Amino acid sequence: MTKKTIWSYRNEKRTMPKAFSDEEKAHIHANLLVQGRRLFGLHGLRKTNVEDLTRAVGISKGAFYLFYDSKESLFFDILERFEAEYQAQMLAGLTEQAIPARDRLANVLRQAATLWRSHPLFAQFGSDDMAYLTRKLSPAQIEANQNSDVAFAAQFITTARAAGLPISADAQLLTGLLRALVLLNLHEDEIGTAMFDAVMAVLAEQIAAYLLKGTTP
Repeated sequence: MTKKTIWSYRNEKRTMPKAFSDEEKAHIHANLLVQGRRLFGLHGLRKTNVEDLTRAVGISKGAFYLFYDSKESLFFDILERFEAEYQAQMLAGLTEQAIPARDRLANVLRQAATLWRSHPLFAQFGSDDMAYLTRKLSPAQIEANQNSDVAFAAQFITTARAAGLPISADAQLLTGLLRALVLLNLHEDEIGTAMFDAVMAVLAEQIAAYLLKGTTP
């Protein structure tokens, strides 16, 4: 065995991740999500590297790849968990019967955009980062996310109609409208921070009026 081969073997043993119990795996995974939200929020997706994440969690780089195949996959997992949270809040807002129909729907749409902007994960996340993330994800991940969005839109329509909001659009169109509204958050600088909230309010009201066309305000 050559010196190079011996060194490579020893180096491989040194970097090989240890075996974790199920309890340890659950703890590490939860910690990766927490530290991922914190570091991505502080430094952004592109400036945060795997070493930053593993140092914060206290695991080796090799151990990181037992959980995620890249930092982008971790970010995407955190993003999807956030989406589930704000989608649940959107559905809950549809049932506030004390508010007139059009105002209720406009409030839900506006609050959905506000929730996105206020989340620490997106403090350093702009349109360039979204393009970067899309390039790094697999086609299967992107397709699954798109299908999930359409499924949520269908659930949104069903919940809205049951709550007295007769939305006329189908799930595909509503998916596009919701994406357009949320993704505008990535262009706050171009729109102008001082007027951004007012612009979003107008757009939310116009989308609500379109979705409820033919109904009284």
